[in-house]
Amino acid sequence: MNVQGTFVGREPELARLRDCARAVRRGRPWVVLVEGEAGIGKTQLLRRWLADPALEGFTVLRARCDTSERDFVFGAVQQLISSVPRTLLEEFPLLKGPIPAAAPPYEVGNQLLELTSALQTREPVALLVDDLQWADTASLHACGFVLRRLDADALLAVLSVRTTDRPPDPDLADMLHRMVTGVSDSARLPLRGLATGQVAELIEQTTGRPVPEAVAEQLRRHTAGNPLYVSTLLAEMPEGELTGASVTTLPVPPSLATAIRSQLLRLPEPSRALVEAAAVLGTPMPLALVGRMAGVEAPTPALSAALEAGLMRWLPNQPSAPVEITHALQRQAVVEAIPPDRRRHLHAKAEHLVDRHTAWAHRVAAAGPTDLRLAAELAAAADEEYAAGEVDRSATLLLWAADLEATRENREHHLLTATARLSTHERFVRAASLLPRVQETAPCARRSLILGAHAFSRGTLSEALTHYNEARARSEQEQDPWTGVKARVALSGVLNFQGRYDEGIDAARQALAMDPDDSWARVNLSTGLALADAAPEALRELAEVTPAVLRSAAEGRSVGVHLLTLQGLIRISQGALTAGIEDCATAQALSRSHGVPALADFAYGGTATAQYLLGDWEDVAISAERGLAITSNGDGKAAAYAWEYSVASWLAAGQGDWERAEEQLRAAECRSGSSINDSTTTLCAISGAILAQARGDHTAMLHAVQPLVTAEAGWPRHLQVFWLPLHAEALIGLGHLDRAEAAVAHLRHTAQDIPCLRTAASWLSGRLAESRGDLALARATYEQGLAELPERDVVLLHRALLEHAHGRVLQLGGRTTDAAQWFDASRHRLERVRARPFLDRCAEGIPTPPPPARRRAKNPLRLTARERDIAHLIGRGLTNKEIAGELFVSSKTVEYHLSRTYDKLGLGNRRELRDHVQRGALTEDDEDTP
Repeated sequence: MNVQGTFVGREPELARLRDCARAVRRGRPWVVLVEGEAGIGKTQLLRRWLADPALEGFTVLRARCDTSERDFVFGAVQQLISSVPRTLLEEFPLLKGPIPAAAPPYEVGNQLLELTSALQTREPVALLVDDLQWADTASLHACGFVLRRLDADALLAVLSVRTTDRPPDPDLADMLHRMVTGVSDSARLPLRGLATGQVAELIEQTTGRPVPEAVAEQLRRHTAGNPLYVSTLLAEMPEGELTGASVTTLPVPPSLATAIRSQLLRLPEPSRALVEAAAVLGTPMPLALVGRMAGVEAPTPALSAALEAGLMRWLPNQPSAPVEITHALQRQAVVEAIPPDRRRHLHAKAEHLVDRHTAWAHRVAAAGPTDLRLAAELAAAADEEYAAGEVDRSATLLLWAADLEATRENREHHLLTATARLSTHERFVRAASLLPRVQETAPCARRSLILGAHAFSRGTLSEALTHYNEARARSEQEQDPWTGVKARVALSGVLNFQGRYDEGIDAARQALAMDPDDSWARVNLSTGLALADAAPEALRELAEVTPAVLRSAAEGRSVGVHLLTLQGLIRISQGALTAGIEDCATAQALSRSHGVPALADFAYGGTATAQYLLGDWEDVAISAERGLAITSNGDGKAAAYAWEYSVASWLAAGQGDWERAEEQLRAAECRSGSSINDSTTTLCAISGAILAQARGDHTAMLHAVQPLVTAEAGWPRHLQVFWLPLHAEALIGLGHLDRAEAAVAHLRHTAQDIPCLRTAASWLSGRLAESRGDLALARATYEQGLAELPERDVVLLHRALLEHAHGRVLQLGGRTTDAAQWFDASRHRLERVRARPFLDRCAEGIPTPPPPARRRAKNPLRLTARERDIAHLIGRGLTNKEIAGELFVSSKTVEYHLSRTYDKLGLGNRRELRDHVQRGALTEDDEDTP
């Protein structure tokens, strides 16, 4: 009886996959999630699908995930790109060799997306991932990023997921859901048990004889139509025609695993030994090597029985023609059935046939209950992995070492070190799974550090503070400097979060005194200083180390890139807008080329706020969207949502899109979730004031910023560059002139240190003089402000409103020609950014304003947001590949939208579009038709 290679049914699923492939050939990406219990036929369906004519001409990238490889960061991605020619991978810094463990998943995903785009120049791409539930977390995030950024790509992604195993990561189910629903064209294919007719077909394929329907129905009921279960039971039956009686009397095991073990026992001894060796190996291997490991002199004849039973597969199309166990369930059942002594013997042989990383698992499985030498080797290897950034792998090796130690003290040391490393690198889910074991250990510094991290992850800051203080004290008693540094770094972060900046700064300085190279201690020190109203000192601290960051990058290394981002963010808060943007951009470029984290979620959000002030509103949309793409992919912190949604609200408000502005403001408040803190409330207050400013509602403006006015430190003071002018403007607009005078005086004083506020100070000082009826002083103030504009970092709205106010005063003095020039200058600035509410309000103050805008019908040729972004970047001279990198899309998508843009604008080539954009004509194209 031969069950090897049998496949029945699944025609509806195959038909759906064929439809998806046809759509992909037409340039529509599809994502298909194949779901089902173990043994239901997911892998068999994918194998059949790979041989389907519908996939002819596709470039196929494949990965098969396994529980034993979940510790290998980006392991699934490495499998996907393993068949891509090396010459092509050379174009992608993070993919051309081993992917750095510390690389941000979104950066890996972005380069993987561009790689698939490069492959599409020849033919469409199929991306197949089997048993996705076992993929490493970094690969899941990278692949999720790819799928959510698909647009005009000829790419079909087919993912299989086992539904019977509960994911160890509670976020996995949500991640899988977002991977599918984030794509406009997606499908879920749940696989269920075979119907009676399909069971009959499977029996006939296996036995070569047809069976009565009643027999097939009997077997279907016994197995719930699970194909692997049916095949396993068929292999148990003696040769001969199946009858209803034989099925009825067949002893049906209580589980599939029991049936597999029974099937194994019925094999001839050489075949059973071969199956056992292959199961212990757990990876495809040449038959001769498996036979040698099993002690089988003639492995080829022994393989035949295993193939007929469906327990093993032979892969003759691969270079070494390897063999392997057919299904993961079979492998697990076989391994569990092997007597312990023989299993250890096989593991001992297996370690010499696999790579160095895989060999550790075999060495541990081959060891006795105690093996001090191996435990020491594992601990040393764990330290090497940790130094290389492989945090999860390091933890696994330490946990294995703990199981091999002879004393409780050593077992607990390895357990606590593993969990502490996971906790300090925010692997909170896995660390939480070890918490019951941690709580049973003797009190010590690392135990307290872990408990503090767990409390912090749940948002219980007072409890976290208690544990971290205890960890700091115990670390000194135990002479454990590593834990002492980590405890102080964690303490500084919690204290800053609570607004206890002086204490946080002190804890960070203590950590740096113990380890000057701890970059996160410097992050917390600089953040604490900035929030304690000592931003210049924070920038001096960062200036001591950021040159070394740039030097290390030039030498091919990259350490502490996130410090460069932090420097940029603090510079932006101090009004050095252009320099701050440049710092953030440099940090992100280093992250992209070197595969290191760089606080990208906050970098893009902060950059967008600076671009808003500078009037680079086309770039605001791009930066905010990039930040959201990173944060929503799980690569950023929830607190970053407040920055990304807030600045999106500012842009929408400035352009008069009230519905979107309110929607983005609500999102800023809601999406930050448990991360709502002083920064979130400050940003939301600023956003409310900016929305009210655009609407001309001074009462709402004042109501929004009033809570920020009384703050002596913290986020309100740190972000005053964004709200001080709003406060003064609201008071002037409401006629609270005495309070406005104090607010303007404070603004002028602050502008001495923050030059980008000088334009606002001049404008609002003049407004105050106007409100008091002193037009001569107002005109002189406006003239001086325009004559003394800062050399850089001029806020566009402030300048446009200053120019308009100056024109208005000149007009009141009868100098209409001069006034018109200033009105025109102001209008042109506002038109460039499409600041419709400000344009309308400014027009009201002109005696002969342009005709009021009539309600217009939607322009059918109006560019979409994506087309505008691409056109804008063409105007900056970027290539398609550079644009793809800026927008987190593929070059294929850029090409598609570029061709549509040419058609809509009646342009023939790239140069014409570039000139069109640089003339400012893109704003005119965006107007609706009368």
